[in-house]
Amino acid sequence: MELSDFDRALQPPDALEPEPATPPPDEHKFALPFILNVPAAAASVGAISSSGSATQLSKEEKKRRRTCKHEGCRNYIVHKGLCCRHGVSLCLSLCLCLRVGLLSQPRGVRPGAVDAMVTLTRTLVTGPSVHCGSQGGKKCTLEGCSTSAKHRGLCWKHGGSVKCKEVGCDKKAKARGLCWAHGGGTKCRNTGCAKVAVSNGFCWAHGGGKRCEVKNCIKPAYERTHNLCEKHFVQLRHANYYEL
Repeated sequence: MELSDFDRALQPPDALEPEPATPPPDEHKFALPFILNVPAAAASVGAISSSGSATQLSKEEKKRRRTCKHEGCRNYIVHKGLCCRHGVSLCLSLCLCLRVGLLSQPRGVRPGAVDAMVTLTRTLVTGPSVHCGSQGGKKCTLEGCSTSAKHRGLCWKHGGSVKCKEVGCDKKAKARGLCWAHGGGTKCRNTGCAKVAVSNGFCWAHGGGKRCEVKNCIKPAYERTHNLCEKHFVQLRHANYYEL
């Protein structure tokens, strides 16, 4: 016979039966019967995970998500849902030799995709035009020359260069059809500077190139002059043993 709230309030504390405490939801997982009953525990955990998360993908569905979205293609995705065959514009910009690992990671490409590009491009893309000179690029057509061809099937030394298009200049063009002296090199990164960059993206005036190792000397230095300017290199050559 259940007592009303009013009658229950009139009863002494000893006469009331304690209500069973509701265990926390995960308390049964720490009980010994649950731990020892491995199959039941696995079934319980499986039921909990299946109810709380989405159904796991099958192996075929996972593979389909990794393959190229081009119709009928089964190659793995390299960039933007496409494989190296159907996204070849990015692959052709990479050299196929092992030195490709020295390149920076292209923007928007998943980690490890560069290696996939190399492997896939070797298989899917043929022709020496996608190789660097040391790994299969076109060689100079002159007999006995193994230097990479630059223009008209010839290397730089055997007439494969292009002359500067500046009127009256017979120097070799560096870039954009112009030689170094006429602006054919890379422009200096300093704002407003139109000079050609020497190294690190800057011209001599803005910090590009080496400087003489002699203190307070800011003249250009070279490897052939032992990292000294021309003036101090001449002084070093004419110095006797005692002066050194």
